[in-house]
Parts: sequence; structure tokens; C-alpha cells
Amino acid sequence: MKRMLLLITTLLLLTTTAVCGGWGRTQAPDSGGTSRGENKNGKKTVIVSMLFLDEVFREAKKKFEQKHPDVEIRLTYVQTKDNWKVGDQERFIKSTNAEMLSGKGPDVLVLDPLPMGKYASSNALVNLSRFMDQDPSFHKDLYFGNILDNLHINGVLYGMPMRFMLETMVGDEGAVRKAGVGIDDTVWTWNEFAETAKAMKKSGSPAAYAASPPSMLKAMVKADYSSFVDEPNRKAKFDQASFIRLLNEVKALFDGKVIADKPAVVSFKSAYIQNPEEFFSFPRALYKQPKLYRSPLAVGQKPGGFYMPEQILGINENSTVKTEAWAFIKFMLSDDIQGVNGLGGFPLNKDVYGRQLDQVLKNGKVKIEDGPEEGGSVDVNPADIEFQKELISGLIHPIPTNTSMIEDVLLKESKAFFTGQKSAEEVAKEIQDRANTYLNE
Repeated sequence: MKRMLLLITTLLLLTTTAVCGGWGRTQAPDSGGTSRGENKNGKKTVIVSMLFLDEVFREAKKKFEQKHPDVEIRLTYVQTKDNWKVGDQERFIKSTNAEMLSGKGPDVLVLDPLPMGKYASSNALVNLSRFMDQDPSFHKDLYFGNILDNLHINGVLYGMPMRFMLETMVGDEGAVRKAGVGIDDTVWTWNEFAETAKAMKKSGSPAAYAASPPSMLKAMVKADYSSFVDEPNRKAKFDQASFIRLLNEVKALFDGKVIADKPAVVSFKSAYIQNPEEFFSFPRALYKQPKLYRSPLAVGQKPGGFYMPEQILGINENSTVKTEAWAFIKFMLSDDIQGVNGLGGFPLNKDVYGRQLDQVLKNGKVKIEDGPEEGGSVDVNPADIEFQKELISGLIHPIPTNTSMIEDVLLKESKAFFTGQKSAEEVAKEIQDRANTYLNE
């Protein structure tokens, strides 16, 4: 149950609330600076702004200032785990946009809910690729290069993720074997997923998946987001034939009862895996005989796994303390912080990840914290460890965390198509118009 509550909290924070820009922002009680660059003690002040205050930032502030007595880290935020409001995210984004696009704003931003592409194209963010290349103390090979390389915007890294979650599809292996279907999850698409589900239904299996049609559409758009939203150039692409085809494909999944439109017993469930231990334990919270698969690809999408980057740190191009800001980001990637107990997500630091994985193997068992087998344990063997490493090294498709406004448009406007009130073309045009309005605000 602990894991489920943590995941729900994480997803709520990614899709809801707070204010961190020019209104409602809270300054950490132990912060001292009042303006950019320098405070009353003559120290350099680095303002670090975020939607939600993860306790790891308090730990990082304390340790960083001990090592850098001439620098003060000032944390500004609105949300904490005990204080957040539904409905504030739009105001937060607009407020921060106004600051950043007018040459103001903090020195370091946690970019997860913010339009990083828009900031990058407006030259509001520092080119971190250049910092990495010009800093002899930074060794890129210490971190997961596949995670970083696939976050580039026009060949440049503007946001450095501190950690990431692994997106997977967990299947009921008993049902899969009974149906006698073969699954090659290295290349399967949602169309092939549908064909697999149809074959399984013939053998008496339940629906393959459960979701509402709009939420299924939203998930499939997010998995191939750049095909539908060009954030750096502020252009939506929902009026293209590919999106209209996707609308019809999603509808066909529900018309054919391949996907249930309400909670039901199903053969596959999507799951975000947050750390090396959950890789073994969480599938057992879903099925008695689970098997973990890569998530299906969009048609034409390059084979590879999906991941959600978290705590993406960027530096304001107009900051007067870029050197100190970069030092803080590097510190967030160090063993001191990446190895903090309770830090959710896989660490970007490969050495820290390796030690975590070694400990899991040494323990030999992982406790199951959710589902009917809660309190039990699952054995860990070297083959499972190698499979996890293989999946992590093959992650190339980031699931964006800053899509709440587009998601809202998709959820609201697509209902008219799925209920038969409007054609796919009409709905696509409305989504296109609303998405472009948001992207160009």
C-alpha cells in the first residue's frame, strides 16, 4: 500500500497544482537571500524554484552550503506533501512563463511542469550541453547517456533530470500462455497489442486493458508527443491525418471490446517502476503470474523503452550566478544526493544505480508491499538483474511531464468524437485550435 500511495502522490503532483512564480511562492525558512546574485552577507545566492518541495532539496541545500560556504541556496516553492491545491497549475505556468520570457525568474528551475521547449526556443535557458563539454570535472559517462541524449531539443540539453521512472506494461502471463500468443515487446505496436488482445479474447481471456477512450487517447499521444506537438516552434499537429487515424484506432479498440471503458479484470496493466526493488515486487501486486513487457510503440516509432524524467533542472539564461547554479546541478548528480534513502525514481548516476542493484541481488528477496500478496516476498536472481539492466539501457522515449494543458484539451474535446456527437475531423480541428492557442500564449 505504501508504494501505491507514493505513486498516486507523484502522479497527482505531476498533473495538478501550485504556484511558484511571481505569486504565492514560499521561501524556505532557512533561506537567507532576498535577491539574485548576492545577499546581505556577501555570499552568492542561487535561487532554486520549484512547484513541489521534495525533501531531497533541503538535504542538498544543507550539504552543498557546507562544501561551498561562499554560496547560499535559496529554495522557493508552493507545494509540500501536506499543502497543495487543485486547480493552481495553470496560474503557476502562466506566472513562471511571464517571468522567464521577460528576462526575469529564478536562477535554477525544476522544469517538470513547465514548457521547456518554449523556453529553449526563446533563449531563456542555458545550453547545458556546452557546460558539460567545457567542464573538465564533469564526466558524462558516469550518467545514463541514453536518458540525457533523448531529452535534447534540437541537439542541445536544456534540462538535467535527477532521476527517472521506467514505464512498462505488466501482463498476466497465465492468460498469455493459455491463449498461446507470442509477444515480441521489443517492436510491438499498439496495433499489434490490439491483435494480441483479440486472440486472447477468443481463448476466454478478459479485456486486455481498462481506460476511458479519452484517457487512452491521451496516453497514446503522450507516448509519441513530438509527433503531435512541436513545443519549441509552438505548433500543434493534431489536424494531420495521423491524428485522425489515431482517433479512429482508439475508438475501434473500444468498439471491439478489446479495451474496457470502466474498471474491470484485464490481462495487461501499465505501470511506472520507481526503483530497482519495485522492478521485482510491483508486478506481483498486479498478477499472481506477472511478466513485465516494454510498453507498445506508436506505428513508425523507433524501437526502445519509455521513461519519465523527474526533477529536471534548468538554468535561467539571465542568471548572474550561472557558475554557481551549474555547481549545484552537478552536486545534485553526486553520490551524496543520488544515493539519499527514500529518493524516488532510478538515479541518473550509474554508480549509485549499480550499488542499489548489487544490494538487491545480495538481499536475494524483495518484499511485496501491495496487492493480494502484500507482506510476502519475491526471489531475485541474476537473470532478472540482467533483464532490468537491459531495459534501463534501452530507454529512449521520454514521457513528457509538462503536458497538463494539452492533456486537458484532449480529454475534454475528444469526448464528442467517442460519443458520436462529432466527426474525427471536427474534433481534430478543435483540438488543434485550442492546442495552438495554449502553445502561443
